[in-house]
Amino acid sequence: MIELWLGITVLTLMAMTVICWPLIKANNNRVVEVDRQQENIGIFEHRLSELDQEREQGLLNDESYTELKLELEKNLLTDAEGLSVNTTNKLARVTKRQSLIVLLVAIVLPLISLAFYAKYGSSEELFWAQNNSQKIPQHATKPTAAQAIALLEAELERAPESPEGWYMLAGAYMSSNQFNKGATAFAQVLVSLPQQSEQFPSVVGQYAQALFFVDNKVTARVKKQIQRALNLDALEVVSLGLLGIEAYEQQNFQMAINYWEKSLLNAQPNAADAIKSGIAKARERLGVTGSQQPKVAVNKPQVVVDVDITANLKSQLDDDAVLFVFAKPVGGRIPLAALKLTVAELPKRVVLDDSLAMMPSSKISLQKKVEVSARISLNGRPIAEKGDFESALLVLEVQELADPVKLLIDKVVE
Repeated sequence: MIELWLGITVLTLMAMTVICWPLIKANNNRVVEVDRQQENIGIFEHRLSELDQEREQGLLNDESYTELKLELEKNLLTDAEGLSVNTTNKLARVTKRQSLIVLLVAIVLPLISLAFYAKYGSSEELFWAQNNSQKIPQHATKPTAAQAIALLEAELERAPESPEGWYMLAGAYMSSNQFNKGATAFAQVLVSLPQQSEQFPSVVGQYAQALFFVDNKVTARVKKQIQRALNLDALEVVSLGLLGIEAYEQQNFQMAINYWEKSLLNAQPNAADAIKSGIAKARERLGVTGSQQPKVAVNKPQVVVDVDITANLKSQLDDDAVLFVFAKPVGGRIPLAALKLTVAELPKRVVLDDSLAMMPSSKISLQKKVEVSARISLNGRPIAEKGDFESALLVLEVQELADPVKLLIDKVVE
């Protein structure tokens, strides 16, 4: 706090100097002008005395004396008028009233600033930060998990309505295996965070995950939060991951693969690696390798496509380039089902059915026909952008015994 008040004092003195400087400068210049005028009068009197002596000595007659004296008087008058004009034009006269106003401003300005800081400033936050920073040893590069949790808990006691603070505390609890406290902190985030915010579905999913760690399985309360998250965002990664875990533990490996493949559509790179590892294990348990084609389900409404790409376009891509396969209602924009693959997996037979539904209420089985397309995204995002590679848009019938249809990626998005 000493540094704060020292800084305020220095800035206040600087402001007062700026305000008072014109007044000081004006007074100094006026003194200089007065001194010059007195000097001119002294020169005039000295020269006039010399003229008197020269006339008495007979060196000047009366006519010459009169002319020279008149010339001296004119010069003195001219100098006096010049000084008066310069003083009037260059230096505005500072009255006592103006001086008083300047001094009052110099005094009142700091007082007003201090009053505003007392009302709207953050001295308490500064005091809290300084006090808590002293609790961490200076030689430590970063606080330990216990110290970080203690600091966050202290801050949230002071400001309990901070969703950011509760989220950080929840993450710290989860990292230190305090799952009960982590779940409680995530619940508090959801109380403080507006439901319309972009992060809300993700936090609901993480809350479901915390409850999963507490219960050690997908219980009714975990399922409730999963459904809550998916109702807000059908591609919420954590919730889809939990459903995949539940299906895997029930040895429903194909269902686990479906959930995890759907979660890949919205997963970050670090999470995507773990999800792909889970998919590989599920396929291994299912007895399906990456090169084998999945069997077409019988008596199940579906669309089956064999996805491939022209050799020319494939030569321009890396093997890990992201590929999306979509099924949409005819004339619609929101996908009914979607699957995320890589170029390395091509050619690939893809079965689009209700297991890949984006929303529980929007299923392929409810449609007679759907629009199917495939697109390779250069930036890995589902939204089409200029330069992506895509197939033609096919309108296919939804059938229980669907024959495979070739879906060839052969053009560039303009």
